[in-house]
Amino acid sequence: MSKVVFAHNPDLSNIIISKTDSGQIILQINSSLTAFQQEVIYINGEGSYQSPEDFQNLVLNHFNATFSIIVNKRDTLQFRNPQVFLGHETKLVAEIIGLPETLTTIHLKNELFKDVHNNQSVVIFLLDDFPKEKYTLNKTNTHSIGIELKDGKWKELKTENTDSYFKYLEYAAIPAIVLLLFFVIRKRKNIST
Repeated sequence: MSKVVFAHNPDLSNIIISKTDSGQIILQINSSLTAFQQEVIYINGEGSYQSPEDFQNLVLNHFNATFSIIVNKRDTLQFRNPQVFLGHETKLVAEIIGLPETLTTIHLKNELFKDVHNNQSVVIFLLDDFPKEKYTLNKTNTHSIGIELKDGKWKELKTENTDSYFKYLEYAAIPAIVLLLFFVIRKRKNIST
C-alpha cells in the first residue's frame, strides 16, 4: 500500500538509511516520478532535459545542492556513487561514507522537494544505535531535523526559529518607515513655504 502512495503522490517521499549485508551504509530516497519532474522543471525550466540520462543528471545535481547529513555537529557525510532509478516510484540511492563509529548528534536536511506544494518527507533510520522513531520533514521545520543522543535516548534539538523573528521585525519596520517618510515630506513642505 505505501508503495502505491509514494508512487503516485508527489507531495510524499521517504528517506531510508540502512545497512547492507556487506556492511555498506545506504541512503535511499523514494518519491513519485512526478515529484522529481516538478523539481527539475521548477529549478531548470521546461525542456531542460532531452533524455532519461539528462533528467537523472539534473536530479543528481539537485540532490547534491539540497541534501546533507552532518553528524557530531561537524562531520559532513559524503555520498558515493549516487544513482537515480526511474519508475512510477523513483529512487535515488547512494552509499554513505564517513560515518563515525560514535554518534552524538545528527542533522539531516532535505530540500530535494521543497518546491512541491505541501511536501512531506519521512525519515527512517534502520541502523543500530540510530533513533527508531520516524521523523517528518516539511516546511514547518525547514525540511530538516536535528537530534541528539542524551542519556541513551535520541531527543530532538531545540532550534530557534529565526524566520519568525525576522518576520516580526519586518512588520515593525514598515510603520516606522512610513512614519519617517511622513516627517521627511512634511519637513520639505515646511522648508519650501
